[in-house]
Amino acid sequence: MNKTKLPYGLSDFRRVKIENYYYIDKTKFIEQIEQEADFLFFLRPRRFGKSLTISMLEYYFDVYYKEEFQAIFNDTYILKHPTPLKNSFYILRFDFSAVDITDYERSFRTHLNLRIDSFCDKYDIPIVDIENPISKLESLFIYCSKYNLPIYILIDEYDNFVTKLLISDMDAYKNLVTSQNAIYKEFFTMLKVGTSGAIKKMFFTGVSPLALYDVTSGSNIGKNISLNKNFNDMVGITKSELIEMIDFYGLGEQKEHIVSRCNEWYNSYRFNEDTKHTIYNSDMILYYFDSLIRYDEEPRDLIDVNVRTDYSKLKFLVYTNQKLNGNFEMLNNLILGNKVTTTKIKDNFSAFELANEDNFKSFIYSLGFVTIERDLFRLNLKIPNQTLKKLLAEFIHYAYKDFEDYNMKVERLNVYLSDLAINKDLSVFHYIGEVIKNSTSIRDYIDGENFVKAYLLAYLNLNTFYELKSEVESNKGYIDILLDPIKEEVPFGVIIELKYIKRSEPNYEATLKSRIAEAKKQLNQYDLGKRYLKIVLVFRGWELVYCEEEL
Repeated sequence: MNKTKLPYGLSDFRRVKIENYYYIDKTKFIEQIEQEADFLFFLRPRRFGKSLTISMLEYYFDVYYKEEFQAIFNDTYILKHPTPLKNSFYILRFDFSAVDITDYERSFRTHLNLRIDSFCDKYDIPIVDIENPISKLESLFIYCSKYNLPIYILIDEYDNFVTKLLISDMDAYKNLVTSQNAIYKEFFTMLKVGTSGAIKKMFFTGVSPLALYDVTSGSNIGKNISLNKNFNDMVGITKSELIEMIDFYGLGEQKEHIVSRCNEWYNSYRFNEDTKHTIYNSDMILYYFDSLIRYDEEPRDLIDVNVRTDYSKLKFLVYTNQKLNGNFEMLNNLILGNKVTTTKIKDNFSAFELANEDNFKSFIYSLGFVTIERDLFRLNLKIPNQTLKKLLAEFIHYAYKDFEDYNMKVERLNVYLSDLAINKDLSVFHYIGEVIKNSTSIRDYIDGENFVKAYLLAYLNLNTFYELKSEVESNKGYIDILLDPIKEEVPFGVIIELKYIKRSEPNYEATLKSRIAEAKKQLNQYDLGKRYLKIVLVFRGWELVYCEEEL
């Protein structure tokens, strides 16, 4: 097997190329960036390769690395097709993921000062002894304009710490982006001033447009190319790039399995509505391949811990007056496998307007919770893959946790799930049924049948040994819930047929018998082999009234 190292967790373009890490050539996008507007920002979900892109731009456009151009860009598209502006700028780069929100103002000031001082030292520019970084920036821009030193501003994760602040302290966020003297707002104001002089180009990366909208009062200082078809594949991995990796590392015999696994867990992202193909999350693919190459086996947990944003803190988005709101119902619909429609993905909206349904849809799209596909004049939003299904299930769990009568213990749930997988023990369904029955404050304002199924799907998803699928076609029927073993050593898969009886329905006993008979008939129609248990679940309102294996 090829021993070339994977750049898993590495975002320094120079190191990737000089030290001969595996590199998927994205340098053709440099041409397109240069042909675009001078001030750009580019949004993608976390762990998609944005930092490596920023680093690529830094080494390409930086006058400092002119003599190393050949070595750094060896064996790339751009080496053979250089653009007029290569190695012609003085690069001032910031990385706002380095800002600590526990003391964000001090940390932000420190980061700005360090980066400005580093810039001056690198290019032998006299450092101005000014403590205020905004005044220092202004002095720097005046100096560079006077001596005709064209500046290219690069900002990686421009919204990182302010989004964390939004999640943890709305008042602090509001002060940071709206207060006249807030340093974050002053910083972007100064950048705007600089564009009339020394600043010739800017490129920002981030996850959502919220902070930039709020800090500039909606009048962006740059063009958002995030939904531009030409840049759909600038980060992430395409199907052809995945196949090239498989062949490069001599994994051809496993190709079919690898592609199938990656399709199910890491694929289906689309960042332009008219783009036909989908792309894979780069971090997830590198994480998966790292295990294949190092240990000759898949990772035990198919979800990289680094992909897990602290989604639990986003639960404020689904509450209104201490009750779960329409945004939560939308997430329930998604976990059910339903598609949510919108007419447009918005790339310009405020954090203070996230309660708006259309804004919320666009926000969860920017986080990577959903992907898009065109349907005539509308866009359908859906969960892209198994990884996001499991992350959404975790989010739903955290949204429930604040209710006083809510008593789901995930540790106990996972023990029951493993008992189901190993011993055909059905206790997990009785446990989930008891929690549903006792969680009165949750169920008061959510549709019964949909809630029961969504709840089951969310919590059955909290495992590491099953892929959970719903409405799976089998022998001209549709399986309600399928727990498909991820690995061969998991002895049993599970097919669940779920039936629901309203509490108001008359002739309960006769209705129950009818529902059970209907479920058994449907289960007998499905034929996935003896490895799959067939389970009938019947709920009456909030109560699990029947749970049996169909032999």
